[in-house]
Amino acid sequence: MKTLNILTKAALASALVASTACSDFLDEKNYHSQSAEEYYQTAVGYESLVNGAYSTLKSVYNSTNYYSLTQLGTDMSTHSNANATNALNQYTVDYMADNGTVYNQWKTLYEALKNANAAINRASKVTTKKQDLLNGMDESLLEQRVAEAKFLRALYLFEIVKNWNQAPLIVEEPTSASTTSQLNTPAEFYDQILSDLKDVIGSEIPWRRPATEYGRVSKAAAMHLRSLVYLTRGYQSFGTSDDFKKAYADAVDVIDNSGHRLLDDYAMVHRQSNEQNDEIIFPISFSAGVGANTNIWTEFYLFVYREGWEDLSFSGIYCCDWATVMPTKYTYLAFDWKKDHRTEVTFMSPYNGNPATSVDGREYGQNWFISTEGIKVPKGEPVIYFPEPVESNYKQYTDAEKSASASNGLYVFNYPTGSYADCSADDYYKMGYQSYNAACRTWLPVWKFKDCNTRYNSSGTVENGTRDIYLFRLAETYLIAAEAAVKAGDNANALKYINAVRRRAANHAPESGLAEYTGTVTLDDVLDERGLELFGEAPRWNDLQRTGKLAERVLKYNWDVNNITGGLIKTQLSQSSFEGKYKYRPIPTSWLNTLSNGAELGNNPGW
Repeated sequence: MKTLNILTKAALASALVASTACSDFLDEKNYHSQSAEEYYQTAVGYESLVNGAYSTLKSVYNSTNYYSLTQLGTDMSTHSNANATNALNQYTVDYMADNGTVYNQWKTLYEALKNANAAINRASKVTTKKQDLLNGMDESLLEQRVAEAKFLRALYLFEIVKNWNQAPLIVEEPTSASTTSQLNTPAEFYDQILSDLKDVIGSEIPWRRPATEYGRVSKAAAMHLRSLVYLTRGYQSFGTSDDFKKAYADAVDVIDNSGHRLLDDYAMVHRQSNEQNDEIIFPISFSAGVGANTNIWTEFYLFVYREGWEDLSFSGIYCCDWATVMPTKYTYLAFDWKKDHRTEVTFMSPYNGNPATSVDGREYGQNWFISTEGIKVPKGEPVIYFPEPVESNYKQYTDAEKSASASNGLYVFNYPTGSYADCSADDYYKMGYQSYNAACRTWLPVWKFKDCNTRYNSSGTVENGTRDIYLFRLAETYLIAAEAAVKAGDNANALKYINAVRRRAANHAPESGLAEYTGTVTLDDVLDERGLELFGEAPRWNDLQRTGKLAERVLKYNWDVNNITGGLIKTQLSQSSFEGKYKYRPIPTSWLNTLSNGAELGNNPGW
């Protein structure tokens, strides 16, 4: 068999080790003089195979495709340019089965699934210490690595089934190209997912990982995922009568027995210097250094600040401004600036402008943008100012006051007020308001993902973003327990777990008095609290989809869905028409067209 450089062999196995390490345990090594088959049978080779499966987490979750699909078109996030439409946000007639974002995420998930399957399927050929005491792999370690790969497979399968409902259920590493496929039922997907997670939880994998193995799968991560899987299946027609009780039991098991805990201070959860904290159950970690894979989440909620203001340009202070999503007016109104500490942590604020308290340890998160050019406004002085209800001198500026301020180079954007049903008079939702850029909205940015290590090189590309992505954290586990309790008719425990999160949110707030939930907890209560606690972190589109609240809350709270400009015809949305088509993503025609039996497979309802 032909001998290849091992990095080339990794490419043969779908670039299994192509990404830079998630953590130190994923550092790549370069070996020679073995075939790919021989190499992956060794302890070192098999470790590289599993590490490559981990690396695909970044491809799946650290992308504009994922963020657009999970945040746009929801009650809490909209798009930034109202002069144009966004099919994923406004469900317009140009949202079709050939949508590129949908296809790219589909393709990425199946590539990631292939890598996890390779690690699982090849495990039986790995040389163990029983076979070779000196060079073999410890049997218990091999069992753990297989469990980790099964967790990743379960995670990717869950992403596929909750978004597309029906799809090919692939649990073997493909050895050749195929021109035919099939669509398996969602029930088959859930059976496979739960089977994999049962194996993971029943293995010797630890409840929590030590710092030296931070980022690896743990029992707590598997149980958190299984609780979410049970919760989601419970809403389905084929779900079992006790799915919600099982979801609740798994979530409470993690809360009580994993060793994870809610931090006292919400800010410390997101403080970059405190990323490895007791609340984080499963992160996607990023390494610093030349060529490191960059966490791009920091860029999604930043408006195009460098266009339309002569005193602003690309800078390491604010970094990239992809403007992928922006909060809806409903979101801004939902946050309590004085009594809910999460507000000043989530957004640019005086709190984030103090290096001692800011999420990234810098002073640039204050609620204004400073001059970087010094043309009209001296460098370091404010150019754009966002008045906030937490400020002692807070006010709504009149048009005359804003105009006078703009003449001196300082542009003021009032905080949204009034009803979330109408954004027409709100500064954040006007196009080109007080700016030379007619296609730009300007809004108070989300700051909790900011990264002190993100910077620019001479070409303006992003480098060195090292913030972790929190895929699972314990606050969500509490809210899963609360939602499962709601669905199981256990109101006492729904109150217990939703209010535990609520009480933490009140800690360290500027004022006391954040109200807790009383009476009967509803699904809307849980969604409201998930939105405040997990804004931008959890896949909001899937939360609304799971609970059957997608159409109701999007049509009620996302003003842009019902106010379209740019000449495109809006889909006539109602609860029934919305659910009839948009409950699931379309199976991509780009994939179907590669199959000889693609036409026979059809598509999801409405597509």
